[in-house]
Amino acid sequence: MPTAAPLQILVFRHTDDADVLPYQKAILRAFQGGEEAGNYLATGDDLGIQLEIFSTAPALAPAPTLDAFCHTVTVVFIDRALLKARDPMWDWLAECWTLTSASNGRHAMLAIAMDERTGRLYSDKRPSLASHQLLQVHDLGESAIRPAMLALRVLHECRVRLAEGLPKVPGQTAGHLRLFISHAKIDGLPLALALKHQIDTVGWLKAFYDAADLPTGCDWQNELERGVGSSLIVMLRTEVYEGRYWCKQEVLWADEYATPAVLVEARTGLDHPAGALPFDRVPTVRIPDGNLLRILFLALREGLRFLLFMRRVKQMQDNGDLPVMAELRVFSFAPSMSALLRACRVLTDSKAPSSTPRLILYPDPPLRAGNYEAASALVQTYAPAGTRLLTPNTLAATKGATP
Repeated sequence: MPTAAPLQILVFRHTDDADVLPYQKAILRAFQGGEEAGNYLATGDDLGIQLEIFSTAPALAPAPTLDAFCHTVTVVFIDRALLKARDPMWDWLAECWTLTSASNGRHAMLAIAMDERTGRLYSDKRPSLASHQLLQVHDLGESAIRPAMLALRVLHECRVRLAEGLPKVPGQTAGHLRLFISHAKIDGLPLALALKHQIDTVGWLKAFYDAADLPTGCDWQNELERGVGSSLIVMLRTEVYEGRYWCKQEVLWADEYATPAVLVEARTGLDHPAGALPFDRVPTVRIPDGNLLRILFLALREGLRFLLFMRRVKQMQDNGDLPVMAELRVFSFAPSMSALLRACRVLTDSKAPSSTPRLILYPDPPLRAGNYEAASALVQTYAPAGTRLLTPNTLAATKGATP
């Protein structure tokens, strides 16, 4: 049985309404990336999520369309032109909403009303649509920022859907994103405070911020390590950042725990000495214009990339492509040596029987020649006997998880 892809996005809009085009472009940019920064959006590569745009009813019925993927996020732009669509379109959207609302969080459907009147007319098109809570475009903020805010919202909805398909974390809602803001207080505090304020104003995110969230009486060093290991870390690389002991320690923890991360290049100097910290795998954003939303945009993309791979691994387990009882250490990117060493130690400390398959899994492509041999030697030395270092494609090529 083939493994279903984790996520698809369906966008419905009428081609006659030019006002919708900036919103469509922002969503495409959010998921498919681009070479140049534009407005409030960050650059990035294609996340590999299928995204289709429809101006008429799809040929396939809603049920098989939605169920062809683990999760589906449907976006509908409600404008005056769309209201003139023929009955098959409205029948399709109404059934899509009925299935989505009954999916227990598996799917999501966002309908964006370009004005209140068209929103009311949308709700009147079919009885089932009357229960669909709409997003009014004016609720996205000032006009110039609305496309970017909608793109952020769609990224967030996709994260939530993927999280719904993973084991729940006690005390957290699905898709909860915890941001750890790593900064040097001597020159990065104003930027950290401004970013925290921006996060609070968005409302979908909750920041982890050491000055506010370290409980009185705690072991603050252990709490910092736990925070880095369980969050998405945003590193504010100011001029003195790499010279501060705890900033360096937070970066090294992030590397060891394989924490999703974003690097904010905030240095103003024209030249810098070679650095010693492991930043190579971390996507970088610059904000010389003070555009803090660009940081959030990149952070949400990295959080989504992490969940995409975790959801794919869960689907592989459900389909039997991975042994049900296997012990897994999963990375959402190619792991560093320190991350592999930590994974080996966790597997070694496990109480599982020696016969249990043990896998360290990371996304394709495999590590390049030289790095792969070094990583394999480390695993053979420090992990329990038989532990395998694999990607999904190498696992499939070896026809299973046993040597």
